[in-house]
Amino acid sequence: MKTVLIAGGTGLVGKTLSTLLNQKGYKVYKLTRKAKKRGHIYWNPILQTIEGRNMDKINIIINLVGENIGEKKWTDDRKKALLDSRVDTTKYLFKLRNNFPNLEYYVGASGINCYDSNNNGIPNVETDDYGTDFLAQLVKSWEKESNSFNQYYPTAVLRIASVMDYRGGVLSKMKTPVWFGIGSPLGSGNQLMPWIHIHDLCEMITHCIEHKLIGTYNAVAACDANQEVMKTLAKNMNRPFFMPKVPAKIFQWLYGEMSILILGSTNASNDKIRSTGFTFQYPTINEAIKDLLSN
Repeated sequence: MKTVLIAGGTGLVGKTLSTLLNQKGYKVYKLTRKAKKRGHIYWNPILQTIEGRNMDKINIIINLVGENIGEKKWTDDRKKALLDSRVDTTKYLFKLRNNFPNLEYYVGASGINCYDSNNNGIPNVETDDYGTDFLAQLVKSWEKESNSFNQYYPTAVLRIASVMDYRGGVLSKMKTPVWFGIGSPLGSGNQLMPWIHIHDLCEMITHCIEHKLIGTYNAVAACDANQEVMKTLAKNMNRPFFMPKVPAKIFQWLYGEMSILILGSTNASNDKIRSTGFTFQYPTINEAIKDLLSN
């Protein structure tokens, strides 16, 4: 069976993906800047250093590296950190390609926020133009570096939607106000929120590897109105859902430009990945939330 190296393997998605790949018989290594453990390959992409052990074993690289988009307000310094943690690390991985003599496939991550905010009802497909805001331009630069790999290896890039997982991410943030009985639509509540269950995302990455898919794919199960997502969450948590909508101006005041993560509307199609034979285990928001809350 093949050997996989996950850059960002200690993060939320990386941990679940590592478990899944191990279950499927893959040998998994993780690139990490933290204390070394068994199965870790230490690197520092800022200083551009990496230890040389086990690099000749790697057949597949999965690049999930990138600082959390929603963790801090987008100051100029924060924007630079978000960009550098994606673009510069991918550049460095590409620079290291000759250190992996048996590399044969590359999977890069990017974001579903690459499109203009879409309110015309037509889902965005992978060939649509990039948007003009900060996130869209970040994705554009990020994907450019990932696509450098396709000069030498089959390459797939997944534009990942908000990842639903019970241990963290967007679901954990939404659960808190709902638990206290103050769940409500955010902003207008009509903005479309693209999402994917963490299990489906990890299965999608495995599907790309096993079918050697090439190109860019929207990694999104569905795009549901914020109001519907919050209402479904409240229903599955057996909590009330009657509070008035939280005005958009509050989020704009609190988070500035970063408020687009809450107020922006993205409607993206998953037809392309489904046309390759991929099937979502959790295609609806109710199925996804019900499963995750059961954990």
